[in-house]
Amino acid sequence: MSEQILQILDQSLTYSLWAFLLIFIIILFFIALRLKARKRGLADYFREEFEKRFEREIVGEDLAKPLERYVPLSNRLRMAVHALFISAVLALGCFLVAGFTPISFFDNFATEKRWQTTPLRLTRLNYERFYEGFSLQGQVWNQSEQSIRGLRAIIHIWKFDHELLDQVLAPVQPDPFPSRSAGTFSVRYTENSPFLYGYQVSFERADGLEVPHVKGF
Repeated sequence: MSEQILQILDQSLTYSLWAFLLIFIIILFFIALRLKARKRGLADYFREEFEKRFEREIVGEDLAKPLERYVPLSNRLRMAVHALFISAVLALGCFLVAGFTPISFFDNFATEKRWQTTPLRLTRLNYERFYEGFSLQGQVWNQSEQSIRGLRAIIHIWKFDHELLDQVLAPVQPDPFPSRSAGTFSVRYTENSPFLYGYQVSFERADGLEVPHVKGF
């Protein structure tokens, strides 16, 4: 699974989780308002009933007949379960909208084409560290419909304080790099060995323009 796909899924999941939390809080707030209104209604109801019975007692009416109406209790557990269910359904809808529909305001599988049409795919990268430095051998696949002339790999070398130490260029062979085919590059770096921390690979054409790439298959 490529990095772009993971980014889209992670982005969609993040928005859906925030949507779930926000919707759940809104529903709980609405339930609290309903329960408060219901409590006030019950207080008004019993106050009116008390006043009516008190008036009947004053005028001497028969009070032997009990009240036939009753008020059912609120099932708060069922309300919470319903809130969770509604929030989960709406969050799932948010995930689908954010990740798979063209009406989304975010880059996703329907609107973002770079994860499908990135010109280069880095399919292999072998690294070997030795006392004097390190060596790097890579294989890249041209998945575009056109050949690329003057393609070269740029290896940014970082030192232990995470600052740029050096930059090495390695031509990709063959040149021109045909469409739908594999090319290779290699680097052997033997300078500033004690300061080496890591490296980063990118690609550029002969005119200096960067060529986007993805990693893996």
